[in-house]
Amino acid sequence: MAKRQKQEWKARLDSTRGMAQWKAIYQAHNAIFKVAELALLPHNLSLPQLHLLAILKKADGPITTGEIGQAMVKASQTITGLVDRLEEPGFVERVFDRSDRRKTWVRMTEKGERKLADAFPVANRLAEELSAVLTDQELEDLQAKLEKLRGAAMGRLEAAFASAGMPFRRA
Repeated sequence: MAKRQKQEWKARLDSTRGMAQWKAIYQAHNAIFKVAELALLPHNLSLPQLHLLAILKKADGPITTGEIGQAMVKASQTITGLVDRLEEPGFVERVFDRSDRRKTWVRMTEKGERKLADAFPVANRLAEELSAVLTDQELEDLQAKLEKLRGAAMGRLEAAFASAGMPFRRA
């Protein structure tokens, strides 16, 4: 590619409204994710696995894989893999719905409760440490802005699913 073309592309990429912020969100997400993964390594849990256990705890009872997918904004095959990896060591169990064979319920076991109780403080401590660089007001502003972006993205997802004739429910 010619030098001029490279410069034009760089200028386009750098001048696109919102692109610098997307890049910052993406990089922050990846850095936080990697730091959390390292912190959770001694607990033999990934961050998505911890998140799934926390969702089950908050639900206070069995929920469907579809509900988990909505809460995590993940595809069903991703949820299936996560549940598989948590089921193997006995942290969760599947319950198949007799009235609707397409529906699978997931519940946390006592072993999963203990694993969550053991690993969650690590994530909490990490969140507090990383958030310490922001004031309480900055954290509130960040949350409001990220929720606004999430809402816009979820609206796009909903429209894309609708145009494909597929159901979509927001979490």
